[in-house]
Amino acid sequence: MLCAHCSKFFGVNDVKNQRGKGFGAQLQCPHCDAWLGKSPLLSRFKMLGFYLAVVALAYGYFTPEMRSLTTPIAILAVMVLLVSHMMDHLKVVEAPEKLDIDDSEHRQKYR
Repeated sequence: MLCAHCSKFFGVNDVKNQRGKGFGAQLQCPHCDAWLGKSPLLSRFKMLGFYLAVVALAYGYFTPEMRSLTTPIAILAVMVLLVSHMMDHLKVVEAPEKLDIDDSEHRQKYR
């Protein structure tokens, strides 16, 4: 996964803190301690598109007289699935506090 705050990659096994369950779950980046989460609405659209496409294709496969109705429904459901999948990224829910570091001596060296 890619952190939206510090732009560093981390694996699922690197995550130590998680809060919430289900679609509203949030996780903490192991590098910068920012809380990251996905949009619950887009995750629901993704699941709805997948299951609607599978049901429409299966129903159209076993009942040939309904294929003219189930095929467009399955196509639209796959389109909803793909668009919601492309838009569903990790976003910063709560950024870590910035520490004020006095670096005036370091900057003075280069003036």
